[in-house]
Amino acid sequence: MKNQAVAIDLQEPLQVQVKVKDALNVDVKGRVNANIPINEKLNIPLTQTLTPRVYFDNMVPISTVIPVKETLKVDQSLPIDTKVQVRVLGKDITLPLKGNIPLQLDVPIDIQVPLDQKVHLKFDAPVKTVLKENLHIPLNAQLKTNIPIQGSLNVPVKTALNASVDVKNTLPVKIEHGELKIPLSSMSLNRVKSGEDHSSPVQNQTK
Repeated sequence: MKNQAVAIDLQEPLQVQVKVKDALNVDVKGRVNANIPINEKLNIPLTQTLTPRVYFDNMVPISTVIPVKETLKVDQSLPIDTKVQVRVLGKDITLPLKGNIPLQLDVPIDIQVPLDQKVHLKFDAPVKTVLKENLHIPLNAQLKTNIPIQGSLNVPVKTALNASVDVKNTLPVKIEHGELKIPLSSMSLNRVKSGEDHSSPVQNQTK
């Protein structure tokens, strides 16, 4: 047969494989559970003024030398009640001496006073201090979170997709070239007589 038109009705869907060459635009909306590992070293500058309250009650040992350099002013009367021995005409005579001697003078003092003892120190008061440090904090943790996702993704399809094609309509098909094999057992011949005997054909079957 050549250039033979044929009408075909498909009774069952066609099973085909489809290759998608272009990427598909897929709309994605939902939430995704994610486990994010964190392994970092944080360098945090810290500058802060602190006012802690300090309580202290204890014996404090002190060992030092205190320099003393002063001028001592003296202005007073010195009482005297004593006996003095004097020599009169070659003889020693003891005479009583009693009275007040006025004194007015400046006495310079320049000495080093050693101090080595324990002092009882007790106080309870707020102390102001400024903290200025860089804190190095290692951070090693697993962050579990639920991330909302909404958007459009461009997804490439690299593998062939199995698809089922259900054709409802009759398909016109043209056979350009083909061979039709008919077995002899399915062929029959009709003999037609001339005249009025057209209505009574004789059928011979060739086997």
